[in-house]
Amino acid sequence: MKLLALASASLLVAHAAFAVEPPSAARPALRFGVVSFYNPRLMYLKYQPLVDYLSSATGRPWELVIGASYERTVEDLCAGRLAVAYLGPYSYARAHAACGALPVVKLNTDGKPTYRSVIMVRKDSTISSLKELAGKRFGFGSSMSTSSHVMPRAMLEDAGLHPGVDFACRYYFHHERAARAVLLGEVDACGIRDIVGEKFTHRELRVLATSDGIPNFPFVVGPKSPPELREELLRALVTRPRVDPAVAAAIRSWDEELAGGFVPATDADYAPVRLLAVRVFGPSALTLRENELECGPGRK
Repeated sequence: MKLLALASASLLVAHAAFAVEPPSAARPALRFGVVSFYNPRLMYLKYQPLVDYLSSATGRPWELVIGASYERTVEDLCAGRLAVAYLGPYSYARAHAACGALPVVKLNTDGKPTYRSVIMVRKDSTISSLKELAGKRFGFGSSMSTSSHVMPRAMLEDAGLHPGVDFACRYYFHHERAARAVLLGEVDACGIRDIVGEKFTHRELRVLATSDGIPNFPFVVGPKSPPELREELLRALVTRPRVDPAVAAAIRSWDEELAGGFVPATDADYAPVRLLAVRVFGPSALTLRENELECGPGRK
């Protein structure tokens, strides 16, 4: 209820602060695709205020599109079915490899252009190190998730554990589902992003290990996106909040993931993610199908 009230308040503030020119009904809506990081209801609560702001700030109608999968969202961006996609870092690297898609801005969550992956266990678990996950069951989110699969896989491999051999892999698609699987005893540990992990520290989970910083989530345009879109996004999300206190205040009222605002992004920012993916998945890391990324026995 608190999140719903916050989202509703954000919408009211947005309409008051961003009352420029109403979007023209004659112009087709620009489709803003978001990978389904969370459950559908939470996705709309988190991202609809952002999309409504873009409609007001640009004078063009925008539509939120929740992706059925990470892979499908990348395909839709490359095919021009999406004008902009909000992707995870690894998904962006794949989109760039597939069609030359480019980032425009990235999140500045809590004032930082990076975020982290955390590996969590129950508070009452006797496990005290990653090495002790040998012979255990591990819960991942989506196979294309940077913080809920790629980075935890790397952390476990650095601890000498081979996925599908030294531990069983299970996939839950959403971060929260992976965390709940630990709570319910379906798996012994999970890998999720930091801001989700913080919520579960109040629900009988604890952090076992934390990753190094990961370049934050980018907003990405594809080769068939309107050419002027890049500058429109930069003006709406970077320039205007710096000079308009009402806009900056409204953004701070959004969900914590977005409330830190945005900073410009370049393809070079994501070079470490490419290297990480190749280390985990091998030289075909950017072209393997989504199901081919899952680790061996016990993955179901």
